[in-house]
Amino acid sequence: MAITSKTIALSIITNLYLVTCVLSQQQETEFLHHGFLKANILNYGSAKILPSGILELTNTSRRQMGQAFHGVPIPFNNPNSSNPLSFSTSFVFSISAPGHGLTFIISPSMDFTRAMASQFLGLFNASNNGNSTNRILAVEFDTVKSNEFLDIDGNHVGIDVNGLVSVESAPAAFFSNRQSKNISLKLSSKDPIRAWIEYDGVEMVLNVTLAPLDTSKPKLPLMSRKMNLTEIFNDKMYVGFSASTGNITSNHYVLGWSFSREGKAKECDLTLLPSVSAPSPSDLDDFEPVSDTPSDSATANPKGTKLIMICTLVVMVFMI
Repeated sequence: MAITSKTIALSIITNLYLVTCVLSQQQETEFLHHGFLKANILNYGSAKILPSGILELTNTSRRQMGQAFHGVPIPFNNPNSSNPLSFSTSFVFSISAPGHGLTFIISPSMDFTRAMASQFLGLFNASNNGNSTNRILAVEFDTVKSNEFLDIDGNHVGIDVNGLVSVESAPAAFFSNRQSKNISLKLSSKDPIRAWIEYDGVEMVLNVTLAPLDTSKPKLPLMSRKMNLTEIFNDKMYVGFSASTGNITSNHYVLGWSFSREGKAKECDLTLLPSVSAPSPSDLDDFEPVSDTPSDSATANPKGTKLIMICTLVVMVFMI
């Protein structure tokens, strides 16, 4: 009887793991969020989801940082894929003031408790900035010039690998299809801005493109960088955002987000995006920032717990 019970228990655990993996896999490689109220997002630091559905990474407080990640890791090195490292993402963001900026990040971990705010953008600190063991790719939308990181100005976009000295950077701008020239963009204008980040695993080229919210995708990217991401990425990586403030405070918002592991990410329907507005006092009272520690943040999101409970019940009924 004891052996039978152990066998049944082991079988339940095995099947539960397989079912959970299958269900998770459906969410891992592609997603589209118009607002984040129902999104599988894990928040850390000052990051939170407002009642409007906006993902707020920082509010108007000094020297804070916030990170938010898609809730499960993305498999990047897939041996069955024709383009093992190709990916595409598109999102809409808003920055209310220059202090300090927002990044899109691909990281092997969601733990940034050792990171610093201000010019470190919630990604690194003075001791680990630039270390090859970080294995982090970031695209920064930087609103403060940091001379120590060789920033070109206080309103630029940069491609960062394992540190904040960008391997490629350019003043924030978009290519006008109608005028056939680059037009400057102010990142901290509070106006929503669209961004596209696309990596071709065959050509090994990373493209970064910007445009105002009401403008179609430009024909030419702002930056195009030849790079081999197999030297950086692990088999599975987390995708998300980070932002920080310094002496000057700023709201760093993400309104919508689309991601695809292979092929072109779906375009956001602009009519479905939440509008940018200052959070009311009730918003701040009802939605407190989550803890810096991954365990607290994971607990605050009940979707994973509900999924496990449902899977457990289904597997137990099936086994019985």
